Amino acid sequence: MKVYVQTDIEGVAGVTFFENRADASVENAAHRARMRQLLTDEVGAAVRGAFAAGAAEVLVNDSHGSGYNILFEQLDPRCEIIHGRNCSGPHWLPEFNDSFAALVLVGMHAMGGTRNAMLPHSRWEVNDGELFLSEAGMAAALAGDRGVPAVFVSGDDRVTAELSAKIPEITCAVVKRALGAFQARSLIPARACECIEQGVTASLARAANVTPYRIPGPVRLNLIDSATHGPPFERLLDRAVEAATMEEAFMQFLDAMPWSSFNVDLPDGFEYP
Repeated sequence: MKVYVQTDIEGVAGVTFFENRADASVENAAHRARMRQLLTDEVGAAVRGAFAAGAAEVLVNDSHGSGYNILFEQLDPRCEIIHGRNCSGPHWLPEFNDSFAALVLVGMHAMGGTRNAMLPHSRWEVNDGELFLSEAGMAAALAGDRGVPAVFVSGDDRVTAELSAKIPEITCAVVKRALGAFQARSLIPARACECIEQGVTASLARAANVTPYRIPGPVRLNLIDSATHGPPFERLLDRAVEAATMEEAFMQFLDAMPWSSFNVDLPDGFEYP
């Protein structure tokens, strides 16, 4: 069994503020390091849960911001990790294909505009508002296009509610309850990791009973957000992208975004972070 672990950071227990990569202060550096440790611990718990369920291969995608957040030297050496500059390889979910048995989502957040949710952003508009997706929902839909079920999600109570409504069989670990955009009631990290590890193991045992989340094509797609992730919101493209499948529409959309540079095969001047 192969398991793909897609990660973010805003849904991790203990995280209540957006990352500020422009602040070079000692305090901010210490805060970012602390949040990365919390993320690493939750990802490590998911990896352990996957191997406990019998996984032969676990692949982790470090998908937040810089793509270089997880302290991978602390992870189980049996897993592998995709990290580095996001959207510079071939795909938003690089190396993902239908050979995987399941998708596991860790550290997820609610879609943009969700009131009283923890750090909500990125509201994918499907078919002119017929349906909306968070980043977690989009990952599940892309996996569904390839027939792979999203079996587990961790994050706040708002994103887990979204995924439960879309995928009734999914296993959720609510690691914090949002009290507002920048305040939450969190589990203590050690307890959050226990819930994630146990939840991943249980979800993979039931993976065959989880229906892949498919959105039938053709699909019209746009993204509603803002630079600050707060009002006023707007559609990022003047015209929605239309394609035969969700994956095709999503990749066309990302390729049109100014910060995406797919298939970078020679250095192009980019500097971390």
